[in-house]
Amino acid sequence: MKKYNNKIIILILLYSIFVPEIYANATQEVTILADDSYPPYSFIENGKVKGIYVDIVKEAAKLLAPLYKVNVVAYPWKRALHEIKKGTAFAIIPPYRHIQQRPYIWPYSVQIMKEEVIAFCNKEINLLEHINTKSSQRKYPITIGVNAGYLLLNEELEQAKKENKIIIAENKSTQSNIMKLYTKRIDCYLNDKDSTYNEFSKMRQKRKVNFDNIKEALLVMTQTGHIGYTDASTHTFLFKNDFILRMDEALSILKSSDTYQKIIDTYTVKKKH
Repeated sequence: MKKYNNKIIILILLYSIFVPEIYANATQEVTILADDSYPPYSFIENGKVKGIYVDIVKEAAKLLAPLYKVNVVAYPWKRALHEIKKGTAFAIIPPYRHIQQRPYIWPYSVQIMKEEVIAFCNKEINLLEHINTKSSQRKYPITIGVNAGYLLLNEELEQAKKENKIIIAENKSTQSNIMKLYTKRIDCYLNDKDSTYNEFSKMRQKRKVNFDNIKEALLVMTQTGHIGYTDASTHTFLFKNDFILRMDEALSILKSSDTYQKIIDTYTVKKKH
């Protein structure tokens, strides 16, 4: 298996030389908030936070010791965003880059993963045809579920929302949205492709249900997941700039190793339902 490359040796040497004085005698504890309902990326299982992003950040954080000790704490997504906006929380995983919609998050880390946001719909729903139909010809709006606090609409869907062709219904989690889609309480559901298939697999095993009546209707967007840092004027995280530089380097080193793909493979499932 490929080991971390020589960058890590150089990185450690540089850190030992250029450690700021404030870290000379103590390890700085850092808390990163994580979405508690976004499997396989970030979720709670048996009381512990885990997932692809969580494990990647924890693994990268090992390269920052002893300067930093990173704790990942699970929060409901909307609440976590609120803490970041207030400046009471330092960082959050795994936001997409929404610079205009979330000006209180800046900067973003290097890309951790790439995700595909898909519209999953009941088979009788032709989403693309519906949103491209002239307003005067539409019969009723389509209800689209999203996880609470997620920003997933592309320009086409934003326009359809303005024209009342679609209605957005927020639900707490991927599981609750899928159940509403399965029982036809919503027409479509927007979410990352792997996250949705992961939940299909779990629900098929636990609830003995199938999802034959659900289809991939539209590739909405391709996005990248990051660590997002608070940019609130009230924050008091004096180590912010130093931590960001070191974490970005650690993430880059990790992504060049076999460990990165091994973490992803641990959580991913075959895409079928």
